[in-house]
Amino acid sequence: MMKGKIILSQMQEIISRYDFKKVVFLNKGDKSVKSFTCMNLLTVMLYAQMTTKMSLRDICDGLRSKVNYWYHLSLMTLSRNNLSHSLMKRPCEIFETIFYTLLEKLQAERGMMTDKRFKFKNTLRTIDSTTISLCLSLFEWAKYRRAKGGIKLHMLFNNKEQLPDFINMTEAKQHDINAAFSMPLQENGIYVMDRGYLCYDLLEKIRKNKAFFVIRTKSNTKFRVVERMGKKSPSIKADWIVEVSGSKAEQYQENLRLIKFRDEESGKIYEYYTNNFSLSAKTIADIYKARWDIEKFFKFIKQNLRIKTFFGTSENAVMIQIWTALIALLLVEYMRFKCKSIFSLQESWRIIKDNVFQYYKIEDILSRWIPPDRNAMKKKDIQLTLCF
Repeated sequence: MMKGKIILSQMQEIISRYDFKKVVFLNKGDKSVKSFTCMNLLTVMLYAQMTTKMSLRDICDGLRSKVNYWYHLSLMTLSRNNLSHSLMKRPCEIFETIFYTLLEKLQAERGMMTDKRFKFKNTLRTIDSTTISLCLSLFEWAKYRRAKGGIKLHMLFNNKEQLPDFINMTEAKQHDINAAFSMPLQENGIYVMDRGYLCYDLLEKIRKNKAFFVIRTKSNTKFRVVERMGKKSPSIKADWIVEVSGSKAEQYQENLRLIKFRDEESGKIYEYYTNNFSLSAKTIADIYKARWDIEKFFKFIKQNLRIKTFFGTSENAVMIQIWTALIALLLVEYMRFKCKSIFSLQESWRIIKDNVFQYYKIEDILSRWIPPDRNAMKKKDIQLTLCF
């Protein structure tokens, strides 16, 4: 009999059972439940994420073929009807809370990350959103347009840690600016936004919280030049101190810094607004360029996590699936940190995904793989191991 625990079971152990039971008790998640608990639901959803299952039937058939592993996963029973009912009825707030609890644990143990691209000590975060399309005939609650449905993931992304700090899921028809007002702001933090977030009320809120912003201007942005500053880099075409003019002048009455940056590759000129007057103009341009990190993160989760095909049609089922997908992502990132793995998040995800039912130690499969020496193998007696 094999000793140890399977990879999927080791992933679950990262989540504190005490914290999970406490959250479940506060949200009455296991009220009147006899066998299939919220922990069982999390186990099944993690399995579905790591094995990229396509439907409830696919999940149940796959786990029935692994019935000899149910003891390790604390599973007692599983049916398609029970799983569907759980996705519809169990509060999605349980899994949302577990996501933030796990995120706090990772941040506390890993400590402050460094970004070799920048020398300043301010935290750097990006505010952006991505839309997940849904079939309107199945997801009637997620109406977006006349014949299209969808939900939006509004995200506050930590560029130094390469992980989201805050996520707000809304209907796709909600404007990005409305969701941005709910984002938590940190003093002395730098917040990067695309020009879709150019709202002077939002910029004023960031300024009042003693934080900084870097945002692209629009083509119809009106301003008046107050002072022209010296250009210290050939790619910087202008570095001005300006004040807002036109009908929006009353919304933001402080001076702003406008930087015109020329991209050497494309030859395009970009304009940025910022309220940071201490960093160099080239650093401000590089900060906005770092906004691309969140776009790569959105691409990663859409390509690797199961958040485009859903196992249930109710709003609660969709939310549970997205939160458990993000929990799986944090678990892989936590294992990378603990094992001091040399592999990237993408590589680690693929390795763990292919070994979820193996009796390996996580640190062994996330370390550098060394191919076996064929000459050494010939000299040894090869013993056939039977695993029951």
